[in-house]
Amino acid sequence: MKNINKYLSGIFGGGPILNTILERQLRFILFVFALVIIYISLHYAVGQTFVERRRLERELKNLHAEYRSCTAELMFLSKREEVSKHLARLGSKVKAPAVPPKRIKMEEYAYE
Repeated sequence: MKNINKYLSGIFGGGPILNTILERQLRFILFVFALVIIYISLHYAVGQTFVERRRLERELKNLHAEYRSCTAELMFLSKREEVSKHLARLGSKVKAPAVPPKRIKMEEYAYE
């Protein structure tokens, strides 16, 4: 009696139809599931790449500003007056030349 009830409830409940449909479509369902997993992982990876790119752009902008400020400071400190002031603060006896440099011209000699 139990077996007959199970059998009838299985038939009227759609058990054989569902079992065959699931068996036939199982590969497709697994394929779609795998595609969803791949899509989610790629979406996450692209998001991380954009975050990293924004961080690197900010860092590059800060480094460029630092480069410009260091360059400007170096240009200022390399002026003749600033160099002489710095040497005077250090107590150096080096003085700026009072006579401008002269150009030395050499005659061309034929090497024998």
